[in-house]
Amino acid sequence: MIVVKMATAHATDIVEVPKDVKYERIVLEPSPDMEKEIETAKDLLDSALCGMPSEDDEKYEEDGESYEKDLKDLAEKTKKILPKEFPFTAYVNDKSDLDKTIFSSYTGPVYWNECGRDFIVDPNQPKENFKPENMANLVYHSLRPIKLHNGGEKGLTVEGMCEAIAKLKFNPGECHYLENIDVQMREIDDKEVMTIVFFTGE
Repeated sequence: MIVVKMATAHATDIVEVPKDVKYERIVLEPSPDMEKEIETAKDLLDSALCGMPSEDDEKYEEDGESYEKDLKDLAEKTKKILPKEFPFTAYVNDKSDLDKTIFSSYTGPVYWNECGRDFIVDPNQPKENFKPENMANLVYHSLRPIKLHNGGEKGLTVEGMCEAIAKLKFNPGECHYLENIDVQMREIDDKEVMTIVFFTGE
């Protein structure tokens, strides 16, 4: 296991970069208070990093090229704001969102995973499993989420999360466009912990 010390204005923490190991994904049902905390965190992360313009906006109705240009310009502007090694294409509209703390009351460890690591379908299974009505029968495995933040009084900010992910040297391949972000309460090492999951596209 490689251990990287991360020191920033927002957090000082240890980022553990484990070898890829299979793990049993256990998503927990949060309490009503924690569910509210999760929804608020999801809204913040989506707003902070997935703020691409709407293709349905009136100004793009007759000019699709204009939309593509605005999207590209925003992505390039965002790249200059986020850590150099951050491996995803994100869309930041309001730089002040990066300074916000992701969780307001949760002070435990924060883990991270990417959809390609979180749901790996086994190709060697009956073809009927891939039919929409049989999706529940799909055979898949997950790779263990990576701890970004140990927890404590100093909460993890959006920027601190991006810096921690940049330290991982993660290569998302062609699926590097950040489309949305989920937050789940999971069981890892017999503890209930927050897990942030990036959903990406090509």
